[in-house]
This record gives sequence, C-alpha cells and structure tokens, in this order.
Amino acid sequence: FEQFAKNEEELCGEYAVFYHSYSYAAIIYEVHAALAAVLFNFPSEKSSLPRLMMSDFQRTPDVATLLEKFKTQFKFDRKDHHPDYRAVAISAMCSLVALGPEVSTPTMFLAGFSQYDLSFECVLENSLASCYVPKPAVAKLAAQIVRLAEEYGLDVSRCGGKACASGQSGHLLQIFVRRSILDDFVYSAKPYGEVDKPRHPISEWLAGDKCTNHGQARLVAHPKWFMSPRMVRMFVASLDPEFHDRRPAFQGELIALMAAAFADPELKKTASAGIYGGTPPEWWTKELAKRDKGKGRGCVVQ
Repeated sequence: FEQFAKNEEELCGEYAVFYHSYSYAAIIYEVHAALAAVLFNFPSEKSSLPRLMMSDFQRTPDVATLLEKFKTQFKFDRKDHHPDYRAVAISAMCSLVALGPEVSTPTMFLAGFSQYDLSFECVLENSLASCYVPKPAVAKLAAQIVRLAEEYGLDVSRCGGKACASGQSGHLLQIFVRRSILDDFVYSAKPYGEVDKPRHPISEWLAGDKCTNHGQARLVAHPKWFMSPRMVRMFVASLDPEFHDRRPAFQGELIALMAAAFADPELKKTASAGIYGGTPPEWWTKELAKRDKGKGRGCVVQ
C-alpha cells in the first residue's frame, strides 16, 4: 500500500486512480498479460491485464454504449453480472482506503474478491483457444501454465490446480486512467452497475473537493487503451508474499511458454491480427521488430 500511495503522488496530476480487487481470475489476467507481452510488447512485469480480446469491444467500445445497453438490456437481466457486461467492464473503487458501498478496498484485498456465480471450469483452455493457440496445443499449454502457477504460489484451485499454501489469494490492481479520456471509459456506479447520478460524470466528481473513499466505479477495460502506457498505467500487488515477490520471474517463465506456443511467425501474425481485431497497428510491427533483434525485457518488482 505504501508503494501504491507513492504511485498516486507521482501520477494523480494527469491520471485518475482506481482499484480493482480479484482472486481466482488472477491466472487469466496473468495469461492475458504474458500473451500481450509476446504479441504487443505489453510491460507485463508491472501488472496483469484484465481483458485482451478486442473483438469483445466492437459493439461496446466505451461508456456511452455500455450505459445504453445497461438501460435497455442489463438493467432487466442480471445487471453487471450479465456475461456481455462482464466481457468488457470491471468493477473498481475510487480510493485505496475506500469503505463502501458494499466493498472496502483493503478488506477485499485481504479477503480475496471473486464472483462465485462464475464457472472457472475450462476457462483457461477456452481463453487460450480464443487467443489463437492451436487447438491441439491448448490442453498441454493449459496444464503447463497451471503447474507453473503452482510452483510460484498462485492460487489455481478453480482451474484444476492447487490453492496457494498461504490461503491468501487476493490481488489488487491499481489502475491510472488519463483524465482526458476518463468519461469515455469510466463511470460512477452504484452496486450492480447502475449509474450513480450524483457522482456522474466521474471526471467532475473526482476533480472537485469531494471525499472519494465512498463510491464505486465501472471501467470499460478496452485493451487498446489498457495496453497503452500513455493512456492507462497499472501496477499490481498480491497478498500471498511468495507470489508477490516472485511475480516478475513467474511472468518471465509464462512469457517463455507463450513465445514457444507462437514460435511460428505466421501464427504469431495471425494471432496478433485476430486479437487486435484486424491488421496490427504500426506500433506493434515496430516494437516486434525491435524485440526480435534481441532487445531484452527487464523485470522489476513493483
């Protein structure tokens, strides 16, 4: 939390900060980050990545479209628990010391926050398949990832593996969103996703002289922006001390597994184009060329 507070001091002039708690989804977030590192040069040593498939965002690219769907569909059908809502949005609190409503950032970090109405059976394999891992390789790669996670102390008990020895499965993602795009991708929310009108738009509420330790938000976790450090900056902390300290090394080995799975240049190109939702952007081809010339990726502890 000390490091998170320092990050706020450094970045909160240009960025607004949010806190996303999770537990069993960690393995999926970590796989997304490693795959994004291989295909898009995402700095996965600094944080996990909640969403990766950009095609999920074609019809819901921003807050305006999400809220329109909430008003006409989700409000009457599971609200923010609807699968289509969850595919693009994540819940967050607006303060490191938020006390509510319903969720407290420190408490959820310590307890490990997860939605128990979600099925995690086959979720890892499905995620790999959707990211263009060849079908014959999916089951083997998933098993390798689970074994690697177990070695590093990441809880994969909901994916057919072992729980972490400490029983501390909580993770906290610190997300900085550039203020110039804030209202496009974040809105003030009540529990279950309805707009919290007294705090909307969220940019005005956060810019005012208001107490931010009570109030939820929802973020459209569009990977186009979440993979852009100029627009979104992220840092992660894990409650399990072993995994927290060894996460950079874990990401290094996970990246190696992903790189081996996409060793075929044509497959890598197909995967990057498919995940990005079309032809990869110019920045991707340039970064890939640099990395393929032998430039290393440093890992640092946050």
